[in-house]
Amino acid sequence: MKILLLGLGRATLAIARYAMQRGDELYLYEEHPENLSDAARDLIRTGKIGNHENRSYDLVIASPGFPDSKPIITNMRASGARIIDEIEFTYAHLGDPSVIAVTGTNGKSTTVALISSILKQAGIKNFLGGNISPGTPFSHALFQDPYDYYVLEVSSFQLMRIEKFHPRIAVLTNIGMDHLNWHRSIEEYAGAKAQIFKNQTPADFAVLCSDDQSTRKFIGRIAARVVYFGRTATGGAWLNHRFNFLDEPLFPAEDLPLRGAHNRLNIMAAIAVAKILKVGNDAIERGIRTFTTLPHRLEEVAAGGTVKYINNSMCTNEMAAIASFNAMPGTKIVIIGGRTKGDQAHGYLDLLVREAKACVLLGENAPEIAQYFRTKGYTRFAIAKDMDDAVIKSRMFAAPDDTIMLNPGFASFGLFRDFADRGEAFKNAVGKNR
Repeated sequence: MKILLLGLGRATLAIARYAMQRGDELYLYEEHPENLSDAARDLIRTGKIGNHENRSYDLVIASPGFPDSKPIITNMRASGARIIDEIEFTYAHLGDPSVIAVTGTNGKSTTVALISSILKQAGIKNFLGGNISPGTPFSHALFQDPYDYYVLEVSSFQLMRIEKFHPRIAVLTNIGMDHLNWHRSIEEYAGAKAQIFKNQTPADFAVLCSDDQSTRKFIGRIAARVVYFGRTATGGAWLNHRFNFLDEPLFPAEDLPLRGAHNRLNIMAAIAVAKILKVGNDAIERGIRTFTTLPHRLEEVAAGGTVKYINNSMCTNEMAAIASFNAMPGTKIVIIGGRTKGDQAHGYLDLLVREAKACVLLGENAPEIAQYFRTKGYTRFAIAKDMDDAVIKSRMFAAPDDTIMLNPGFASFGLFRDFADRGEAFKNAVGKNR
């Protein structure tokens, strides 16, 4: 089989190795070869991957960085090529595995990690991976022994190109404004999220947030049995002073490792999945109470000083930024900014004008944010040239017991490789400038 790889990133690397072992012919189209990892360069040096030229292919496997608007995608489609993503390839070659898939604008990573934690406490062997970062791409499972369940975070980019990918349980956490630099409209973005239900049958389950009206509009298209979670949920997981499933009380909602109302929703989604799988209540509670917060998600760093530092670099859209800001108590100095993804996030900026002690602006859109603040009469801000400068300027605004919070609300690109690179830069800067 002749296979064209569009990009050779962390997900497609394993696909390339797998295809090489099968004896497939591999070709690569890479827009930014200078950004290839050492592992990708080593694989290319084997000589078993050719450069893309004008030829026909049996299969094209696209990395998430290639939206349908890219000319290479347009040309491949025009030639009649079959174009899929890593999750579709892996699913097919694992032979219809039992998948629990989670998508949504926010909460995906925390929800899949919570589900995996609960299953481990119940003694259920599961693979945790997919689009979660840091984490393991689904394609790595091609080289591992089978699991009882594959718990996957899946993105709208990946779901756009599925054919037979079939989750036994599909979770849609929420839909907000995001990734309009990749998708042509909010309607296309929401439709891509709904693809998670595409191949489900009445024997499967769809888990939806009852509080999110954008997800409820897809109910008529879902063949699977619907289970809800949320503050207003009936027929699923809900919360008063304790977590509940249907009319069964589970455990108190106190002393949990996850902050904020948005994380309560993530916990309820994980509970819904666990109850579908008939996991015992003790294992559910242990899985949640022993859960460790994922890096770059309301992660406290440099504990022990008079000022608290919170790394929330994963926050790359307005919905997440507002929820995370509200999750943190006390007086906050916020580092914000980056690259826009089709949304100016004025709702988040207005919240900061009302409630942030001060802001430090960092990234490509810092001048635009500064101008917006001026129109609102907000002057408690500074513009930083890099992360070290941002932390130093934040400290100038801070008093004992204040919180300095990296809560960008925008993508990391421009100054940083990705959100993890931005988060590590923040932690390093805090370490140097405390």
